[in-house]
Amino acid sequence: MNLLSNMRIGPRLAIGFGLVLALSLVSAGYALVVSKRNAEATRHMMQSPLAKERLISDWYVLTYSAIARTQMIAKTTDETLPVTFADVIADSVKRGTETMAKVEALLVADEEKAVFKHIGELRAKYQAGKTAVSKAKESGDAALTEKTFNEVFLPAAKAYESRVLELLQMERKAIDDMSRAIDAANGQASSLRMLLTALTVVLGALLAFLISRSIVRPLGEAVKVAETVAGGNLGSHIEVDSKDETGQLMLALKEMNQSLARVVGEVRSGTDNIATASGQIATG
Repeated sequence: MNLLSNMRIGPRLAIGFGLVLALSLVSAGYALVVSKRNAEATRHMMQSPLAKERLISDWYVLTYSAIARTQMIAKTTDETLPVTFADVIADSVKRGTETMAKVEALLVADEEKAVFKHIGELRAKYQAGKTAVSKAKESGDAALTEKTFNEVFLPAAKAYESRVLELLQMERKAIDDMSRAIDAANGQASSLRMLLTALTVVLGALLAFLISRSIVRPLGEAVKVAETVAGGNLGSHIEVDSKDETGQLMLALKEMNQSLARVVGEVRSGTDNIATASGQIATG
């Protein structure tokens, strides 16, 4: 309180408003930084994990469809079915290869690369099994076709399909983890923004109370002194305990009170002298 009383009112108000504005700027700046960081994290999620998840999902659909077609070819008695599906199978293989190339270009983690490499090996076995089923089908030997499908193609296809699905689940987990991290960061940022807002309100209220009290109380005392002097009482004791504008006002009032008391004293002394002189004249 003494520090405020010894500081002029202008700097006092400037410091109070400055602190509140500084906290407000810090809060606003932090909100902007967090918003930019979240936007960057979302953009990163869209560019990498989400893009990979979509490509691998398409890849899995192609693989699942190809396995189903091979099963139909192996089980059917329609000899024209392999010819009917020839173009579809070729296009599926081409699209699968292109999709794998796109996925490989986006892989970053060593775990992803290891799984992708193993998938490539399993795909080679799967393609070999599919070729073996086609050759057995072309030979017209139904028993050989059934045996090749069950013992060669189906295990290779299941291993290949499950590994692709594992990679898909890995990317979905990465998306979920990133999403949870963004949510957690948003939660922490919201809590900190609320704390900064509360701190700004509390500090603003405290500064407003202290500054207003440091101005109003001395002014109230100065008004009381002026009213006392106006009432003709020049014997009040005036203390000056600040160096600001209100302190200067109290000092001026103190000096005025002393001057008035001195003038009244001098007038009273002059009156007494006149009365004494008049008495002496009357006696003479």
